Amino acid sequence: MSFGYEVRPFVPENRDSLEDLYRAVYGENWVQKTSLGWTLDHPMANGGAVVAVKDNVVVSAQPYCDFPLHTRWGVRGATLFLDVATHPAHQRRGLFMQVVTTATTAAFERGSSVIMTTPNRISFLGFQKLPGWIRLCSLDCMILPLGAGDPVVDGGPVISAARAGLALVSRFCKRPKPTDVACGRDNGIESPWLPRGDADVIWSRFSASMDNSIERNGDFLRWRFGPSYRLFLKRDSQGAGGYAAARVITRGGLKIGMILDCVVTNDEKSADLLIAHVITWLKEQGAAAAVAYFLERSTPWNQLRAAGFLPLPRFCAPRDYPVCVSVRPEDPQGTELLNPSRWHMSLADSDLA
Repeated sequence: MSFGYEVRPFVPENRDSLEDLYRAVYGENWVQKTSLGWTLDHPMANGGAVVAVKDNVVVSAQPYCDFPLHTRWGVRGATLFLDVATHPAHQRRGLFMQVVTTATTAAFERGSSVIMTTPNRISFLGFQKLPGWIRLCSLDCMILPLGAGDPVVDGGPVISAARAGLALVSRFCKRPKPTDVACGRDNGIESPWLPRGDADVIWSRFSASMDNSIERNGDFLRWRFGPSYRLFLKRDSQGAGGYAAARVITRGGLKIGMILDCVVTNDEKSADLLIAHVITWLKEQGAAAAVAYFLERSTPWNQLRAAGFLPLPRFCAPRDYPVCVSVRPEDPQGTELLNPSRWHMSLADSDLA
């Protein structure tokens, strides 16, 4: 108990007041702006939340979900923090620190080696002030203009001008010609792809040379990418050799194609072909631009640069993507876990798309 608030694990009986909290913070569209399906309804492994309660009403919350983490030293535990929020009427009372610190302690007690979060601008300032939390890295926002894209209802004159601008810029950008790529089983590409045993083969091959990454096996891919996503499989001489995940979203009156992940275990030519198929599909769906977030100079970052993607300056990006982490105290591999060059990270590791 602190300042009249009880900080404790979430219980289902408080679901209505938890939803009221998010409604107060995000408005009536709170469902689209949160991911309770990840943390409370259908977590991949273990999920839940730490909440601050007053008069049996949830006024602050830090939801979480656990994942298996691949490292060079074997499989460890990782926890992802999502949707931290405090009711506007209860802010500036230390509740953010209380729920995050309590959830952090609980995650380490469950055996997690590292806790990760991708906070928005306001929450980022809070995490920066918490003991034991650091900004590990920021992912680069990369963009490839594809054309005007399909018109969106109520786009308005500003969006029309933006579409015209993207159409103009796309003429000077490198991208595959529509006649060069056809989705299907051509050139070893299969899409749409439902990850089954092939996914485990890809992960086995990819993880052999990978240091730190949330495990991207078949269980993870089936859990992470539902019907609104499109998956692409690349086969090579050894079988399943890579995959990419994409979807089309509407933001600010524009259709945007998001590339959430790209994992290729073989040569650069395989990556080029896989990315080309993704770009072609996004353009067919009416996207005006393709957008991806990857670590600067990482393998997928280099692969997208070769495909014509341009990294945006941070002040131009539609959203900054800081990754904040806390490593379990006295973890023998703590130094390696705090080295961003040892990680494979993408939008697949968050709920941002």
